[in-house]
Amino acid sequence: MRVALVNPNRYLEPPVIPLAIEYLAHYLDREGHEVKVIDLAFVSDPGATLVEALGPFDPQVIGFSLRNIDTSLYYDNVFLLEGAAELISACRRACEARVVVGGSALLAGPREVSEYLACDFAVYGPGERAFPALLRYLERGVAPPRLLDGWSYSFDRDEVPARGRWVDYTPYLKGRGVAGFATQTGCRGACSFCIEAGLPWRARSPRAVVEELANLQAEGCGELHLCDCEFNQDLDTAQELLQHMAAAELGLSWSLYMKPLSHDARLFRLLAETGAVSVTLSVDSQSLHAGAYSLADLEIFITLAQREGIRVAVDLLVGLPGEGRGKLRDIFDLFRVARPDTVGVSAWIRVFKYTGLGVGMRACPPAAGTIEGEDPDYVKPVYYNRLSLEECCELTSGDPLFRIEGLERRSNYERLS
Repeated sequence: MRVALVNPNRYLEPPVIPLAIEYLAHYLDREGHEVKVIDLAFVSDPGATLVEALGPFDPQVIGFSLRNIDTSLYYDNVFLLEGAAELISACRRACEARVVVGGSALLAGPREVSEYLACDFAVYGPGERAFPALLRYLERGVAPPRLLDGWSYSFDRDEVPARGRWVDYTPYLKGRGVAGFATQTGCRGACSFCIEAGLPWRARSPRAVVEELANLQAEGCGELHLCDCEFNQDLDTAQELLQHMAAAELGLSWSLYMKPLSHDARLFRLLAETGAVSVTLSVDSQSLHAGAYSLADLEIFITLAQREGIRVAVDLLVGLPGEGRGKLRDIFDLFRVARPDTVGVSAWIRVFKYTGLGVGMRACPPAAGTIEGEDPDYVKPVYYNRLSLEECCELTSGDPLFRIEGLERRSNYERLS
């Protein structure tokens, strides 16, 4: 079938190379489909550009990859789905192709997001094998499920997706973007606020990851960012991959996200050997107070990373229901002593309908704090806040180590560059 894959993501702070579209295009091409990628990130008139690109190709199916529904941060929030919905409407006017949406934005609520966008079908979870399966339904003249569970299809662990073939990296790299790669999907965590919590976890084979990295290096991409939610979900798996990367001597410089546990000195030594230059450490006060990790674990993490020359940016989420300033002072004091390279503080918590936080708030709104936003589907931004900006600034004591997220359009890891 003729399949157009559209990247509607025009949020360029920083520009993000559409990794999911590259992976999807590879799998569709492998299945014998005719693929055209339409990247709208840098065009001045996305609607007109899209319609013009669709015309001569005359697709039978159009796939939209939606990375986020909004920018998540409360301050200076940008809602992204409205623009995507307008582009889907433009597709309807331009041709009769079926419209399929996918991407991590669907995790906010597959039915709710797909209904907002008025698409024909949606794939939530990994699309590498699920999207081709959906096309097989259409080829046979059989109606696919409107919502297709990508987790039940997963991906091929040993597959090495072609990189740099479907997307022009040049404008991204000029605009301070970097190429990404993935080593795993899913999350073993149980964070009450996160739409990825509890998703089926599966890792790619080390050989496939290393071969993909070597291909990216050959394309001139020596600076990379890992797109896994958190790299160290399984310590043995992480160290096995790092051993393969170190043996390949790829000469990369890369950044990644990690959780406080699990880790050890060997992990950070291997990270340094493979060219890891910075880590964003995800910390939330609720998990800390629940005993998922301790202040000592955070201090050891920072010490081991910095000992190997790896810079540490902390993403710190605070002020969930039941928390006040008194329970948070120790966390800020710890970072003042341990001195990671930067700490980004968020106290306005984006609420999603099906997270633990969202389910709990809908059943019994918190006795204290503020809920802002009125969308019953939680597609448009809804936030919970317990700490005011003034209270957050008081906790930071004016220490320049801390930054309130959203007051500047700069990601936490970019502050390390």
